[in-house]
Amino acid sequence: MKGIIYKYRILLIIGIVILFFFGANIVKHTFSSESWQKHPEKRINMVDDLLAKYQLKGMPKEEIISLLGESTDTEYFKTESNMVYYLGPERGLISIDSEWLVLEMQDNHVTEVNILRD
Repeated sequence: MKGIIYKYRILLIIGIVILFFFGANIVKHTFSSESWQKHPEKRINMVDDLLAKYQLKGMPKEEIISLLGESTDTEYFKTESNMVYYLGPERGLISIDSEWLVLEMQDNHVTEVNILRD
C-alpha cells in the first residue's frame, strides 16, 4: 500500500512540474509601448497582442520607432533594409533558441512582418 501511495506522490509532483512549465510559457500580456520598451524580457509574452492590435505592415518607420523603440542592436537577421527586435527565449517546453520580430522595410515602410528563431 505504501508503494502505491509513493508512486502516486511522484506522479503528482511530476504533473505539477509539467503544468508549471506549460503555464509559464503560455502566459500572455497585453501589449503596451511603454512596457515593450522598458521590459524587453517580456516581449515574447506581448508580441501576439501587438500583432493582433496593430497592422504593422505598411506602417512608416517613424511610427514603428514611436511604437516599439529603436531596433535591437544585433547581427541576428539584420540587413540594411529591416528592423529587428529581440523577443526572448522561444516559446515551448524546451527553449533552446530565441525568437525575433523582423520587420522588412522598403521606402521607409514595413513590407513584411516575421517572427523568426535563431
